[in-house]
Amino acid sequence: MLQFRFAITLPFFLLISGSLFLQGQTTYMFSNNTYVDHLRTVNFGPTGLEHLFPMLELGGRQSLTLSFDDIDSEVKNYVYTIIHCDRNWEPSGLAPLEYIDGFEEENIQNFDFSFRALQNYTHYSLQIPNQNMGVTKSGNYLLVVYEDEEEKRVVITRRFVVVDRQIGISAELVRPVEVRKIHTHQELDIDVNFLRLNVRNPMLEISATVIQNQRWDNAIYGLSPKFLNADKAIFDYQGEVVFPGGSEFRLIDLRSLRIPHRDVVFIDVNMDNQMEAELAPVASRSKAPHLSFIDFNGRYVIENQDSSPAEVASDYVYTMVTYQVDQPYFDDHVYLFGDITEWQLKDEYQLRYNPAISSYVGRFPLKQGYYNYYLATSPSDADPKAPRVPSLLKTEGSHADTENDYYILLYYRPFGTRYDQIVGYIQVNTLQSR
Repeated sequence: MLQFRFAITLPFFLLISGSLFLQGQTTYMFSNNTYVDHLRTVNFGPTGLEHLFPMLELGGRQSLTLSFDDIDSEVKNYVYTIIHCDRNWEPSGLAPLEYIDGFEEENIQNFDFSFRALQNYTHYSLQIPNQNMGVTKSGNYLLVVYEDEEEKRVVITRRFVVVDRQIGISAELVRPVEVRKIHTHQELDIDVNFLRLNVRNPMLEISATVIQNQRWDNAIYGLSPKFLNADKAIFDYQGEVVFPGGSEFRLIDLRSLRIPHRDVVFIDVNMDNQMEAELAPVASRSKAPHLSFIDFNGRYVIENQDSSPAEVASDYVYTMVTYQVDQPYFDDHVYLFGDITEWQLKDEYQLRYNPAISSYVGRFPLKQGYYNYYLATSPSDADPKAPRVPSLLKTEGSHADTENDYYILLYYRPFGTRYDQIVGYIQVNTLQSR
């Protein structure tokens, strides 16, 4: 049991148009994002298995670990806090003392310096819960890291969930109802047994969120039960809980620089004293047959087969990705896309067309490890102020047989209560559910 420590502080957030203002200094959204260029390789997940879904059991002994690298030379004062959110990822309105066991904010005290690497960086890490901060309620949470305790410049936000298991969930992969999606999409039917809950109105008090491969950007939110059967809620929407199957993810293996992976065709130190690598060219898979192989479903792990510990002994490799095409996409831009890009289409991960080699080319700093990624497109004339929506149709294709992970969260908000509990959680793999 964590000891209680109380501090009298002013409220540190205001909700304005879906954004959070920390003492009026910095605006940010309630999503996974890094807000400064000097922080890289942000990992967040179960301790020791940071590539897995960031979930805690309420009252359990497990923890989540956040780690990141700062390529600036000086040591900085990074502070973190957590914010309780509702099912729609807005602040729940609970005061910190209602969901935090311990301090409302705390310094990140664990850091170390890189060695044996050409790229200098400081590696920071924290575990939550810890002896100074824990949680007392289930639900959605946002971990917020900011630089400078006084000015509160937000640098990282990460979502995680705390589950208080009170119901049973089962899910089944079924053939999509729409004929045109049978070979390209995956559909889920979900059953929930709420016998242990005193549910008065399941249609209003229970809802579900379904997430594919930890991608919050295309998650399906706010699903109410479609049918009721005694103490069971049935989420059988006939065509609504449907996701494109995609393809197995492409890989970049930089775990060894001494014995490079076969897809690394060149590796050396460049004139700027940076480690540089070039990957074998890749092509579109949109019309290719489905090829099944083991992947990480878009995630990555930091691993170094040449030196240890990997967290501080690994170098940053400026990696060139070449995507060959018959002709350029005149109406689209091409991006690297996956967990390494926080499932966003970012300018710094855009590939540029080189007519001399009829290819899109991008050069990206990647810490030694094993990466999964897609190549995605987005319209070149899209509104620059609106979020870019990734498409895989031209680059990757989509297959119903692709192996994917699905995460189902069950929210419960009894009438008259003030926050959304998470009372059920299940991970479903498409190969295991067939």
